[in-house]
Amino acid sequence: MPLNYKEISLILDEAQLTGSKIQGVVQNSFHSIIWELYNHDRGRFLFYTEVGTPEARLHLVSKPSGLGKTKKLQRFVQFARKNIEGSVITKCYQAPYDRMVIWELNNHGRVLKIFIRLYSGPGANIIVTDEENRILDLLLRRPQRNEKTGEILKIEERTKPDKDYPVRDYTGSFNEVIENEGREVSRQISSVLLRAQVEKRKEHDISRLSASISSLQKTISANSAYSDLKYEADLLSSQSYLAKKGDSSLTITDYANNTTLTLSLDRKLSPGDNVSAYYERYHKARGAYENAVSELERLTQELKKTEEKYEKLLTETEDEEADIRRLKAFLEKASAPAPTPDTPGIRCTSSGFLIFAGRNARENDELLRHYAKGSDMWFHTRDFPGGYVFVRGKKDKSIPLNVMLDAANIAVLFSKGRNNSSVDLYYTQVKYLRRAKNGKTGLVLPTQEKNLTIKPDRLRIEKLLPNREDREF
Repeated sequence: MPLNYKEISLILDEAQLTGSKIQGVVQNSFHSIIWELYNHDRGRFLFYTEVGTPEARLHLVSKPSGLGKTKKLQRFVQFARKNIEGSVITKCYQAPYDRMVIWELNNHGRVLKIFIRLYSGPGANIIVTDEENRILDLLLRRPQRNEKTGEILKIEERTKPDKDYPVRDYTGSFNEVIENEGREVSRQISSVLLRAQVEKRKEHDISRLSASISSLQKTISANSAYSDLKYEADLLSSQSYLAKKGDSSLTITDYANNTTLTLSLDRKLSPGDNVSAYYERYHKARGAYENAVSELERLTQELKKTEEKYEKLLTETEDEEADIRRLKAFLEKASAPAPTPDTPGIRCTSSGFLIFAGRNARENDELLRHYAKGSDMWFHTRDFPGGYVFVRGKKDKSIPLNVMLDAANIAVLFSKGRNNSSVDLYYTQVKYLRRAKNGKTGLVLPTQEKNLTIKPDRLRIEKLLPNREDREF
């Protein structure tokens, strides 16, 4: 039985929506909207509205427990996310003797109105207008009534009721009575909300992976001709005797192709240094290319697994309650704060930078797989086996020299070169490390690496690791 105007008034009196913030808008079906609301006194709660059906009603949702959802994001919800979410209901009232409820909203200083009409026939609708009652959007299109975007909504106020409607018998909360009468629909509300949240997370995860894949594809394309750079470097190396410092270019003979080739030179560099610069560009391009190819393969597989995971998660089964439990468990796990990592190896800080290091192959591999990030800096002794040392990168900040020296000393401490008077190291960002195929545990091949030579400094180690017994060189 549809609600009459007296029952609607009773619903609103119990609901007390004024002052509530609209945090979300979910379309449960073609005719129904779930409003996710928040009030300082009562916290988060839900309000259900359904128009244009024999069960047209509105009420608080006390026990959401089950769902279905629209197959795609509907037009009205798209509008609501941009224009309604975040608004505060400053006034909620009912048109006199009418089955129409009006919400006045404050949308960051902008006044909006929502008209919820629980009429029978084509008059039923949910309509959003501006302060002057100009229509901004509607749940149901009604062009035959001239109710469309841009038109002024015509409102006819009643001065007396059609008849004296009775209020159905109830005990306790009238909202719960109406909710229970529409229990089948109410059972679906939880599922709609859960699926909407999972869909949002799916969209975020897929978008993030797709963007990374696109970036890697661009890197591969930009560096795919690295072999040409080596060919040019080889040609320049074989004929560098023709150049002298100060030359801006050199025309050399490509005997293999019976042609000549003009290569640009850096005036400030000697011929030998220009040759080194050409080889450095080649190594940099090759490293970037190979690292991107390896990472692309990994992310492509991750994208495939992610799509399969969400497809399985969102597939409805005959056991609706089991579906809901599965969605809840996923969201709870996904939104749970990450535990503070108990990092293998050792940890310390230097000038506000976190340094963490592995002392053996197992710890090195564990740090690489689960703790190191692409922007972190990696240090390792060049001529001696030993531990990997990482410095956590900071956005828009370069690592100071003293921090690099601290990290380098730790790398030497946990290496076979700890007793040498001078040790060579190399360092590069983690994103430029490539795992060796079929290599030993933790083995990586660095690219774009730079050299660093230090004299082991016992005082640095004592300051960084004051309580360690194995800190002596």
